Amino acid sequence: MPLLTALLLAASIDGEAARGHASALAALGPHPWGSPRSRAAADYVAAQLRAAGLSEVRLQEFESHGIRGTNVIGVVRGPGREMVVVGAHHDTAPESPGAYDDGGGVGVLIEAARAWTREPSRTRTVVFASFDGEEAWWTGKTTTAGSRAFVRDLGPAARDVVAALVVEMCGWRGGTPVVHPIAYEDPRRPAGTVISPAWLVQAAQDGSAAAGAPFGIGDPAVPWLYQPVVRTFRVGLYGDDLSFLQAGLPALLVSDSSFTAFYPWYHQPGDTADKIDAAPLARVGAGVLGVLRTLDRVPRGQADETRWFAAFGRVFGGTALLATGALALLPGLRIAFSAGRPFRLVRLLHAALFGLLLWRHPVPALWVLGLPSALVPLAARPWATAVSLLPALALLGIGAAAWVRGFARGVWLAPWEAAVLLLALALAFARPPRGRAGRRRRS
Repeated sequence: MPLLTALLLAASIDGEAARGHASALAALGPHPWGSPRSRAAADYVAAQLRAAGLSEVRLQEFESHGIRGTNVIGVVRGPGREMVVVGAHHDTAPESPGAYDDGGGVGVLIEAARAWTREPSRTRTVVFASFDGEEAWWTGKTTTAGSRAFVRDLGPAARDVVAALVVEMCGWRGGTPVVHPIAYEDPRRPAGTVISPAWLVQAAQDGSAAAGAPFGIGDPAVPWLYQPVVRTFRVGLYGDDLSFLQAGLPALLVSDSSFTAFYPWYHQPGDTADKIDAAPLARVGAGVLGVLRTLDRVPRGQADETRWFAAFGRVFGGTALLATGALALLPGLRIAFSAGRPFRLVRLLHAALFGLLLWRHPVPALWVLGLPSALVPLAARPWATAVSLLPALALLGIGAAAWVRGFARGVWLAPWEAAVLLLALALAFARPPRGRAGRRRRS
């Protein structure tokens, strides 16, 4: 009976308590990084983590670009050296009280820490970190200042970080919890990108589903389209996962805002406590605890497992993507080798360009070129052409909408890669001469 009671107590978090924390932080008014109110927010979080039962809580002072800030670090020790980080941020945009961004995330963090102290079995150390300076963009000098300071101060202990789960912008009744694996610039590789690794995305899906609060991928309305979008366009949104990923550490962002249902009062004075509810916070919190339980026992993976696509609750890796691309090419190559030499050369060039893009940018390449490559050779009809263009048009449409709303600010593909993509798309619609096609049908 004691074990059953402990499991029931650990099964969820108190959404009302999480909302209370968000309300208390928002009551401070805007508290941007470096302000006295931001320090007051840090003091509040530290006091609440201690009240939640964490015996190891400290304030981590840091300075970046001449501005001082304070992170709050609470630790629940496990038997080994490996650690999982759960993060949120207590600073706000300069004009916003930040009830949703990120008071809701901090509320979930505090109550998740409270629940985690009651877990009957723990394998890894869990660090509950409330960061300052996530909204450092307003300085024009840096981003995610507090989490960068946290990662830097880990020193050699950074190799013990299994993963970081960042809770950002949650508690809105109009939202749906999703994970946001967004591509960011990789400072270690020119023109390279970093993104949440496949194993961590799978762990998040498995853990949240097991907790009865499943996290979708990116956007509940267009989860498949979301994935090529964030790998094609430079999305301007980010969270403290950025600091970990750019340092070579696995990280993932969770929020209940998405492209098609984005919080209307983002970074505005209207981001007040009356806009968030207990039930959405409890739902996000349940999912976070489910992911945390999975991360507490899952074998650790690599941070650079970046070639993947999530569908049907599973995450398919680079081998599956390459195999899918090869299958898409087969109908066109089959027709090409039974046609004349000019058309054969066209299809071989298309296959070579597709293969090059598939190696460099597998998800956008498959999204744009996969259907035309497979369908057009099998059905030389106007409807096949129209259907084949739908994925590319949808990608351009949502990318343009993101650009207009200020969510995107460029593309990840180099100019020559974009030119290769357009050429490969045009070649996908090439057909053999009518005479050749007729002889092939008669045979």
